[in-house]
Amino acid sequence: MEYVQQGRTALGVLPATHTIVAERFFDEGGGMQLVLHSPFGVRINRAWGLALRKRFCRSFNFELQAAATDNGIVISLGEQHSFPLDVVFEFVRPENAKYLLTQAMLDAPMFSARWRWNATRALAIPRFAGGRKVPAPIQRMRADDLLAAVFPDSAACAENLTGDIRIPDHPLVNETINNCLYEAMDLEGLTELLRQIGDGRIRPVAIDTPGASPFSHEILNANPYAYLDDAPLEERRARAVQLRRSLRTDVTDGAGALDPDAIRAVAEEAWPVVRDADELHEALLSLVIVPARAEWSALFAELAAARRATAMGGFWIAAERLELVRRACPGAQFTPPIEAPAPSRELPQSREACVAEVLRGWFECTVPLRASEVARDLALPPDMVEIALAQLEAEGQILRGHFLLQDGDAEVEWAHRRLLARIHRLTLGRLR
Repeated sequence: MEYVQQGRTALGVLPATHTIVAERFFDEGGGMQLVLHSPFGVRINRAWGLALRKRFCRSFNFELQAAATDNGIVISLGEQHSFPLDVVFEFVRPENAKYLLTQAMLDAPMFSARWRWNATRALAIPRFAGGRKVPAPIQRMRADDLLAAVFPDSAACAENLTGDIRIPDHPLVNETINNCLYEAMDLEGLTELLRQIGDGRIRPVAIDTPGASPFSHEILNANPYAYLDDAPLEERRARAVQLRRSLRTDVTDGAGALDPDAIRAVAEEAWPVVRDADELHEALLSLVIVPARAEWSALFAELAAARRATAMGGFWIAAERLELVRRACPGAQFTPPIEAPAPSRELPQSREACVAEVLRGWFECTVPLRASEVARDLALPPDMVEIALAQLEAEGQILRGHFLLQDGDAEVEWAHRRLLARIHRLTLGRLR
């Protein structure tokens, strides 16, 4: 208990080998949960959680559910959030921690509660009038009116606010902000924690797991007083996680790796079934660029004779995707030459965006993929592939990670988030 209460003081005596872990896994709703195992007390974790929530809001334009306890932080991610997990430790830095936390806590319930407390202590809100006690609801109304008068942006319409919330230089406002930063939370402890992460005294570790680890069960089932947002208990996305009772006994390392049989099963289900020329045409529309396959040669010859498809070296292209491939692969020659029909939607202008459209179809049909394998199999420039992968990741379509058990530092693997969610569900079923 003393360790938790001291907050910043406890950080100064941490051993050099101390580790802080970020864990990410899918929930039953198709989203993901991000858990930071941070045993530094609720004051530091509450501050870090609010600052991270503000960064996610500004980066992805989504308000996220979050909670903080003595031992960790949970942030519920949606389908739009895709990012390398290890960069979560860089979202909040010592230099911008105070600024982010100040902007984040202005909308938190703690600010309103401590404002009413300070306004009452300063006798700006009378507790008694005419020899009678002023009812608590009336005191709250008057406190809200006073706040709107001295701090207009706190009660302003969100549609009329642009940029940061403007904080007035008012003694009650300054006192309330100071109480929130240094009493309800520990800004100094958070700054020291971030500084030690930055200089290596605390080693950050990021891992994607197939399911919630036993250490995350407490924060996932946290009580309402731990919430950093106003979503009610019955609407918490963290409650959509099915907690398994036991861990695997056949794996001592790499518990976050997915079951290879589950990966193969999902890959087989996602790969298009081709039984006739029409189904091959549908596959070409989805995959855009398909390396020639001997088992489909007769069906492709039928499409080529009907001028519904053409070949680009050792690759097959549907007529409807011809213009997209021309932009992705300038100077390519097609045999037989055919005319591309008018596109049904506007095509991307840049070459990088066109390569991203090509890769989008592949990620919807197979998992996992590596950048080097994609560049080799589709004869695309490696730098273009890297840019396209970053674009798809920013859109929330794909996730990076190490999904297979391998020795050493293997190349990063990429997978479509929906296929990855199916693999996680199958993996959990096998683990149970």
